Amino acid sequence: MPQQAIDATRAYPAGEADTRWRLALLIGLAIGITGVASGLAWKAMARDGVTLLDLITIVLLSANVAWIALAASTAATGALLLALRPPAAPARREALETSSLTAIIVPIRNEDMMRVTASARAIIDSLGRHGAAQAFEIFFLSDTSDPAFAAEEEAAIIRLRTIRPEAEIHYRRRANNHGRKAGNVADFVRRWGGRYDYMVVFDADSLMSGRALADLVRRMDASPRTALIQTVPMIVNAQTLIARSQQFAMRAYGQMFGMGLAWWSGGAGNFWGHNAIVRVRAFAAHAGLPVLPGRGPLAGHIMSHDFVEAAMLRRAGWRVEIAPEIEGTYEESPPTLDDICTRDRRWAQGNLQHLKLIGANGFDPVNRAHIVAGVMGYASALLWFSLIVVGALQAWLEHGGVKVSGAPDFSLFIITMVIVLSPKWLALLLWASGRLPGWNGNPGFLAGLAVETAISAATAPILMVSQAHAFVAPFLGRDAGWRPQSRVALGGANSALYRGQFVFGLFLCATMLISPGFAAWTLPVAASLVLAAPLALGLAHAPRRRTWLWRALATPEDMQPPSIVRAAGRTGHALAEGRTPAPAAAAIGAVLTKDGVEAGRAAA
Repeated sequence: MPQQAIDATRAYPAGEADTRWRLALLIGLAIGITGVASGLAWKAMARDGVTLLDLITIVLLSANVAWIALAASTAATGALLLALRPPAAPARREALETSSLTAIIVPIRNEDMMRVTASARAIIDSLGRHGAAQAFEIFFLSDTSDPAFAAEEEAAIIRLRTIRPEAEIHYRRRANNHGRKAGNVADFVRRWGGRYDYMVVFDADSLMSGRALADLVRRMDASPRTALIQTVPMIVNAQTLIARSQQFAMRAYGQMFGMGLAWWSGGAGNFWGHNAIVRVRAFAAHAGLPVLPGRGPLAGHIMSHDFVEAAMLRRAGWRVEIAPEIEGTYEESPPTLDDICTRDRRWAQGNLQHLKLIGANGFDPVNRAHIVAGVMGYASALLWFSLIVVGALQAWLEHGGVKVSGAPDFSLFIITMVIVLSPKWLALLLWASGRLPGWNGNPGFLAGLAVETAISAATAPILMVSQAHAFVAPFLGRDAGWRPQSRVALGGANSALYRGQFVFGLFLCATMLISPGFAAWTLPVAASLVLAAPLALGLAHAPRRRTWLWRALATPEDMQPPSIVRAAGRTGHALAEGRTPAPAAAAIGAVLTKDGVEAGRAAA
């Protein structure tokens, strides 16, 4: 798996239709919407003469509107495709006929192994029911640094192999965590990749049904020029209010965005680092990550490696596909607002590293669009924050007797709200027409939509400040670090995380006292920021099952859990209650070493 150069010559796929016009069409639509919004803003501000602050406002507003208009166009395209999609034929359970061998790789680091192995056992059983067990092996790739967690890992793997002796289960813990998760996967490819045709990349909280895994292998077998297929996983097992809100949003809007993204991506799709199948030889030959030049948080090993790996595979002439139509693929959500903010800092730094690669020679324009989208996901928060600051500055200048021009008119507000809320009203239209997957006209969807909208509106300003800070921090030399993802809410909220929100909220409150016009459109933002810590604490609460609030945010997977989710949950509870015997410590070395796989404390 040689390290790839940042710049290289692109190999164009033979005989493949160019679909870049689709992205160009949506960009053109977003530019048109942005032009209308900017024109309305200019018209309103030009009544009293356009000032420098007005020009800054229009620039910030235009950049924000352009980004959300492109996202809205993607969602609208996906909604149209869902509305026109013919009803799916009932799935048949067929044995997987393939000569290929696939490794399911599960990178882990200081994880709760009862949960991880419970999911693995459920996957093994599901593969057996779908006649596909012989085509898969499971590899646990540990980067665990805590000796106590490492001992639990070894014991959990032995227990799993004792319970399911027919399955091929391997485990390796690295002593040197070079390159983080990407380095762990690359190390697997170099050491054992030659044994496998494909690898299905998981996160520790990933879950996938046997049918979904078999479908991915069938698609790869049938498409020899495809190097990677990325599924669109749904969120399951959410308990807290914020996690349940994210779970509902992903279920209601995720497939819509996935369909639109797949449509304009074509063969230059993206990779999200998990719940995807990869052709090992293509990955080994073309996805060796470069080390970014320079010093500081934006240099060195690439944190958000997945976008770059997808771009390099495409540059080498391979297809990378997004497959939202494949069902039975799941993940979990961070349980608290604290955890979401912590994750955002890591993701923002990783996406900002891509600025050093965006102009790399040979990248497909569509892959460059994915990279820009990753950066804009956090830059948009800074743009919004800056827009509010400029508005507050105008209010203070007006209070001090300095003439400022008028505020944008009501038409601009309506246009902005229509595109910001587009996923919600598009989902509502699909639900009303019976075309929203999973709900089938269930009236409970309306309650969920209302509650999720309220929660997202309350948390959006909090996340705006957090993400704006996450965007700026790497440029100030602050490294987000590499911490394990929290999977379970520990209760409470860290009020120190929201000091910035509180201070900025007080500033907005002071501004509103001197400017009623500013208060009219800033009050919800200021209220959210001042109450950030109490909101985070309240959203970390887990409503009791089957209460009104639980039902309001219930997804189809909550009401009728898929068999793979039920099986993983049952096994996890059994392990937690100690109903499965623990392995003997003396057996660790013998059981874990198989087919030349080094394991546990003996790992090099």
